[in-house]
Formats: sequence, C-alpha cells, structure tokens
Amino acid sequence: MNHRFFLSHYSGDKNIADIVSRTLKRITLNQIVPWFSSDESGTGGLKPGNLWFNEILDKIQKSKAVVAILTPNSISRPWIYFETGIGQALEDCEVMPICIGIDRSKVYPPLGLYQCYQLSDYRSFKEFISKLLGKFDIPFDEDAFKPILETALTEILGIKLEEKEDEATPKVVEIIDDLRNHIDKRFLEILEKPAMNRTQNDLASADANIRTNENDDYLASYTVPVEINLDDHKSKHYIEIRYDNTFGDIITNLYFIIEEYVQPYRYLQSWILREKKSRRLLVIREVGDLIPARIIFKPEFQLEIISLPQSYDP
Repeated sequence: MNHRFFLSHYSGDKNIADIVSRTLKRITLNQIVPWFSSDESGTGGLKPGNLWFNEILDKIQKSKAVVAILTPNSISRPWIYFETGIGQALEDCEVMPICIGIDRSKVYPPLGLYQCYQLSDYRSFKEFISKLLGKFDIPFDEDAFKPILETALTEILGIKLEEKEDEATPKVVEIIDDLRNHIDKRFLEILEKPAMNRTQNDLASADANIRTNENDDYLASYTVPVEINLDDHKSKHYIEIRYDNTFGDIITNLYFIIEEYVQPYRYLQSWILREKKSRRLLVIREVGDLIPARIIFKPEFQLEIISLPQSYDP
C-alpha cells in the first residue's frame, strides 16, 4: 500500500514541488506518493471536472503529513495557511514547513511555531527527508540516498527566487482572521501574542508537533543571508549555521549552491565570501575545518559571494 502526504505550495513553485515529489518517489521506490494540486502526472493533481475544494480536503484528510513549501513566492499566500491549518486539526497528521530562499526565523505564526527546515545544505535536506520517512516507518539509508538527495538539492538551490521584503507581514493578520474557524483554539491563543513575547508555557500549550526547547540542535542554529553575485549568476539564499559546523563546512555548503558556476576547490582563486556591511573578505586557509562557524558567521552578518578576477593575494 502506498503512503500519501500532501504538498502545500504556491503554483509558481511547481518546479520545487516536482523535484521533492520525484525525489521521494525514487528513494522509496514509490512507497510514498506525494499529492499536490499542480501535479501534471497521470495519477496526481486536480483533474478537469473535479470539485477542487473537496478534492484538496479529501487528500489532506488521507495524509499523514502536510509539507508546506515556503518561498518568497508563497509565504504570504492564504492557501498555504489554510491547507496546513486543516492538517494541524487532524489527529495523526504532522505539519512540516520547508524554507527555500527565505529565512526560517522570519516565518510568522502559525507556521513559525513548527520546526521549519531550512533547505540550504545537504544536512538540512537529509534531516527533513529522514523525519518524513520516519513518519511512514521507512528506514533512511543514507549510503543509497545521498547521491539522489544531493542532485535534488542542487536542482532546488539552482532555482532563482525573488524575495519580496515585508510583503508577508500585513497579510498574516488577514490570514488568521480568514482561518479563525479552521484552526484549533489553542493555536489562536498563541497566534494573538507577538512572536517575540512567546514563552515556553505558551509553546507547551500547543500541539505536541510544535517545536520546543527539547530540540536543542534546532534552537542552537540560526540562519544568515548570502547573496550570490557572480559574474554569470545572481540569487539570494539563507545558510544555516549550526553549533557543530566549522568554517570549512559552510564553505562546502556554499560551493554546492554555486557548483554550476565555479570549479571545485577554487575558493580564494575564482570566488570569495565577503561580509557586506564591513566589506571584509573571509579568508581562512588551512585551519578552516578547525574553527567553529559560529565564531566567524555572526547572526547579524549579511554575506555575499563574489567573483575574483585573479587568485586572492593578501
């Protein structure tokens, strides 16, 4: 029997939904069959003549997870909140937001109360896939899955997304009002409080799926924006800085974002990382794998990757 979960997404992010769906089908040998409304395959998506609202409601009710694809395109779309609100109301359904091209710390309630996966590197992608497979009691075989996941992540990070600053902020209030009859009352008590003032008691009163301080690794990490300003590619991403990351780990993660545009092992030769405000170049050579990333990459940093016309020479 195939397991099903629901991909909540904005139609403009169909290419991301396609990659996630294709990847999960491949690594599970079709044991997991994602459903999303814009799926153009013969067995998925909304079909002509279907009552679309009833179809979406039926698919969510039959799902064990609702994965919300959050991008600059979708973060202010009411339907994302509506579909995840239905999922939250179900007893055996878990809501799992994934952030692509946006900072997970800027995701507003109710989705901001869940553990959001910042899909910026292999490790975060692996953790998301492993958690989702665990929901269906499917073992995560990293040796077999890693090449597939790396290819999928490269495809996802290669999609250019335009960030729309502050567009989501005023719409969240409207969304909450619109969905007031669809979201559990316990949720509403939390949503009506400013996100910065939420206490541990507030979070504890929410559903068990909402993140708490028990997830130390999640709470110990933070994201830093990085702009790609190469000669032939411009885009913006958010990289996750974890407690156990080294400087070398972050440089490796950044390489996989730009690998289509630079040759391997060319840091300080064809490209370099710079802190935007100070314009300071981040130059660390042989000891990069020994220095904790959190020492170098501060939460307030704004980074950019730039091309080098010639090898760096101090």
